[in-house]
Amino acid sequence: MSRWFTKVVRRREIVGGLGLSALLALFPSLAIAAGPTIKAAKVGQKIVWRGYVYTVVKSKGKLVWKQGAKVAAATASASAKPSASASQSAAASPSATPSATPTQSPTPSSSPTPTATGDGIFVTNSSELKEGQVKIIEVNIAKNQYPSYAFSRLGGQLSAVSIVCTHAGCKVVAEKTELVCNCHMSVFSPIDGAAQAGPARLPLTRYVVTERDGKIYIKP
Repeated sequence: MSRWFTKVVRRREIVGGLGLSALLALFPSLAIAAGPTIKAAKVGQKIVWRGYVYTVVKSKGKLVWKQGAKVAAATASASAKPSASASQSAAASPSATPSATPTQSPTPSSSPTPTATGDGIFVTNSSELKEGQVKIIEVNIAKNQYPSYAFSRLGGQLSAVSIVCTHAGCKVVAEKTELVCNCHMSVFSPIDGAAQAGPARLPLTRYVVTERDGKIYIKP
């Protein structure tokens, strides 16, 4: 009797699962409707919600969220590179007893900071930033200090802005000709840092950038 009852229950579970799969296949809009509650701003906008990537698509004249692949939980945006303070404290802690090799310290300090000129601090060669590009570049502004800035060359105009989102302090990334904060999907202009979409309202900090003799300089 118990075996017969178990078989009946399993058949109902299988039939129910197949029925649900068929329903979603025939009506994919049901899967789309279960998307994030954040308002879709534009086609192509992406967000990670409940462990899945959702992308904005156009369906029947409306912008809706479409569920994509499942992703692993994002680890904090902590940089793998040690912070400037940590690096300095590690380098500044000499051993209590005299070391047999006291000449090791000049090795890490031998990487010179690019000479600052009236144009600012050297960033990169002009050939590394072509027309139509937006790039995040680390700049060695001081010993063991490598902050990143967003550089762009669009419409013949060279610009540099901060990569720290003005909404919650996350770091923005370059996506084609835009700067996007993946934490809450704020979108910024790489030219003047203006907020264009999402919860952010204030613009990204803008910096003076100069190009001279085939080199790019910034004034942090």
